[in-house]
Amino acid sequence: MRVLMYSRTPLAAAPWSIWRALRKYTDIKVDLVNERDRYRDGRIFPHHLMLHDLNGNASRLFRQADIIHFHNYLPGTFPGRTRGQKILAQFHSLPRLGNWEALWSAADIHYTIDQPGQIAEYKIPGLPNIIDPDELRPIRREPKIRIGFAPTSRTHIGRPDSKAYHEVVKILDRIKGARDVDVDLIEGVPYFDNLRRKQRCHILIDDIVTGNWHRTSLEGFCIGAAVLARVNKIPFCFTTPRTLEDRLISLIDDQVTLEDFQRRGREWILKKWHPIEKIQEYIRAYEAAGEL
Repeated sequence: MRVLMYSRTPLAAAPWSIWRALRKYTDIKVDLVNERDRYRDGRIFPHHLMLHDLNGNASRLFRQADIIHFHNYLPGTFPGRTRGQKILAQFHSLPRLGNWEALWSAADIHYTIDQPGQIAEYKIPGLPNIIDPDELRPIRREPKIRIGFAPTSRTHIGRPDSKAYHEVVKILDRIKGARDVDVDLIEGVPYFDNLRRKQRCHILIDDIVTGNWHRTSLEGFCIGAAVLARVNKIPFCFTTPRTLEDRLISLIDDQVTLEDFQRRGREWILKKWHPIEKIQEYIRAYEAAGEL
């Protein structure tokens, strides 16, 4: 089976991470083409093949593929399917973006990301976000507690992509005044710099607003950080905007509880969300598409 993955934008390295796991843990022949590998705010992400480097040969990759896996958009460069190819569409974004309706109509089979917000919005099966804990590991941190916040959006509460940016920043300022901690507001930096800064954090704040969680949570579990999100299940540390300040003070003052959340997160991703197993969900999705 030959798969071509295609993404207009980097989608925070989600397609790249899937491609990398397929290459590492399966025998599938897979390529990933990106139209862009960065956002205007300074975030740059890894890639496999860039459209502008293919010198017009993208159509050859399209023709060779048995399964074409589009992320979020149906690109204008798509020459149309040939010889019974199947199209798998995967929708990532909240709110829905771009020409998602065109992709929905063109696709043979539809998936979203296996996260609560996306499942509720698209009402279709989800495939997992992939982060490899064998490649992203804990490091020896400084004793002084560091709290990380990497919001990616400054939208206000009420929007589906809100991370309560303004409320969280105000609370973090108060925390710095109340306790001897460091705060790292991680914005507008290349992907691997982002991960290195997260590795230095004892606590990571993800989505404390919507009940959803994102790649920051998986990254936090990989590096052995306590992950704060509005998710009331292990290994998340359940937190809302109203409880954030008290939750942070409690974790800062209670080293045993903080270390317990850190340990359980790392154990969970190794046992429950490792790409060796989770990438098989993509294999089954490709097989299902091929049988249509």
